[in-house]
Amino acid sequence: MEFFPDGGFVRLQSRATSKYIHADGDWYGVSVRRLGTVAPLEAVWRVQHLPVNQEEGVIFLLFQNAAYGRYLSFSPYRALPGHRGRRSVQVDRNEPPNNLLNAYLWWWRAERVDPNQEYVRLRYADSHFLLRANGRYLTRNNGVTVDRNRRRRGLTTMMQWTVHLVPATPAPLPLPVPEAPRDQPLQIQGGRRGLLFRRRTGNRGPGVYQHPARTIRHVRANEEGEFNQDHTLWSAFASYDHSVFNLRTQLGQLQHDWNGNMLGFTLCMRPGSHGRLMPLVTDLTRSLDTMYIVVFRTGSPVISLFSCEFRCCGISISPDRCTSTVEEYESGTSDNIKIHLFGNQKHLRYCDMRVGL
Repeated sequence: MEFFPDGGFVRLQSRATSKYIHADGDWYGVSVRRLGTVAPLEAVWRVQHLPVNQEEGVIFLLFQNAAYGRYLSFSPYRALPGHRGRRSVQVDRNEPPNNLLNAYLWWWRAERVDPNQEYVRLRYADSHFLLRANGRYLTRNNGVTVDRNRRRRGLTTMMQWTVHLVPATPAPLPLPVPEAPRDQPLQIQGGRRGLLFRRRTGNRGPGVYQHPARTIRHVRANEEGEFNQDHTLWSAFASYDHSVFNLRTQLGQLQHDWNGNMLGFTLCMRPGSHGRLMPLVTDLTRSLDTMYIVVFRTGSPVISLFSCEFRCCGISISPDRCTSTVEEYESGTSDNIKIHLFGNQKHLRYCDMRVGL
């Protein structure tokens, strides 16, 4: 596991095509693309270790996208024409209704290709399926899939990956500025023309162009980082915008202690009932799936404990990681009790997350 530190951030580069795994903007697909001049957050994945059989040393890996929060997962559906195997997709992490191994679509195992080489292959759980790139000859077929090795001699290089650790940087990543509509000056949304209201278009006023509505469910976390875990009880509204800047302002206006500071609150998305919180620092996806947002007060004690910060995909990892058990937490005997972010059972899920905001 030297390639995948628990809690670290990585990029995965195909050995055959030299392209990197990206989470697509539709919040579902996964593809291989070049980084470009500015490496995007869509190509950064947070690693989580999931010990399954500690006696035998069996550890599964989870890869959570730093831009959109969902997990790199296996799909039982066949790949698109021109691709091999089954689809690889982004999914929320919800606990399956049973304990079947094949129900956990986001479990991966890393295997070193050769002791003398720096390449790995990623196997879905304990199956024969391996993560692979496509588009060696037809670059338009750039989807990432999961397929069996069909070669008799060794492993195709399309199933081999180079792991790049993302370096740490101290400065936070600024939120992207809302895009100006066509033929109109830039307008920062707010008030009765904000995300909670349909914006005027046509002859009724200058307005901006209408996007389809998506549901935003949100909850406020207290100063210790605790919040209601039942998302069905969260407040909700319809959003007609893709701008994270506008969303941050609008959610700030809904808080009882709003003071007009647009940066007074920090947003984290929760990808599923068992997904780890991920800071929302990029514009929203094209998908109209419901988004679940946890609102933190910037400058609160819990935020001050978040020591990882984003800047152009540079993410720093906190060395101050929680290793306490539930019993230690509840008895108060843990030396790290002061850095617990979430109490009781929830701290096992979240307290080792030091995501920078």
